Amino acid sequence: MKETWGELPLFEMRNVTVDFGPLRVLENFTLRGEPNCFLCLLGTSGVGKTTILNLFAGTLKPFCGSVVSRARRLAYVFQEPRLLPWMTVEKNMEVGLYRLGGDKRRREEMVRQMLQKIGLERFAGYYPEQLSGGMKQRVSIGRAYVIQPDLLLLDEPFTGLDEALKTSMQDLLQMLSGWHRCTTIMVTHDIREAIKLGDRIIVIHGRPGRIVLDMAVSRKGKEDPAVRGVLEKQILSALYLTESNLKAVEIHGKENPHFFPEAVTTGAASAAGAASVAWPGGMRGNR
Repeated sequence: MKETWGELPLFEMRNVTVDFGPLRVLENFTLRGEPNCFLCLLGTSGVGKTTILNLFAGTLKPFCGSVVSRARRLAYVFQEPRLLPWMTVEKNMEVGLYRLGGDKRRREEMVRQMLQKIGLERFAGYYPEQLSGGMKQRVSIGRAYVIQPDLLLLDEPFTGLDEALKTSMQDLLQMLSGWHRCTTIMVTHDIREAIKLGDRIIVIHGRPGRIVLDMAVSRKGKEDPAVRGVLEKQILSALYLTESNLKAVEIHGKENPHFFPEAVTTGAASAAGAASVAWPGGMRGNR
């Protein structure tokens, strides 16, 4: 996953700094993403994950640095569904289509097809208060996909759901991302969810937040239980770096982008090699 700044990514931020009063959340932060990638952001609370989404959404401006999105259509799914209570399910899903133009019949057909995909065609005339939490989030995700976005932002959309419902929602998201390929940035605290859904995983650590792990996830990595176990251990190690290891990443990562502190990789490297999995870019300091 070598970065070549001559190519045009779908989104990029360079040397971005964000302050909230005296609190510096991001400093000289750089990130870019290619079209049609599914990127998962992991990190403990307060490291700037949602801040990154808001920067790309344009709802937040950086103190310094540049943020560029070349997406023509952007959709944002939040932790809570944020449905309009005075509108029915079908009208909630139609809201984003008004900006795209087209006649009423075309909008209604697009909504009808999406309701079928998310399994809620029988609830088109229901109001949000009549739906369960999982159904509301299905509507929220369907509303995002119905506009067929170039860039989809997801901020922990399955928080608070039980495991069975969360798995069902993950399967729905996989189905929809297969139906409409777009660049997706998803914030999550669930490592297994990130491995299942993402083809690129980034771990952010510290305050101000910095990238300490940037890895690609292959189809084999998703399907092989042994490889998934190695991936989980490596992500956990990155999430809970000690200050000494973090300092080593900052110093040596600039010289060698594949540098891993010994304590982070103990036992993982040999297992990863046996499973024939590579992590392009390795663990590295924020560039």
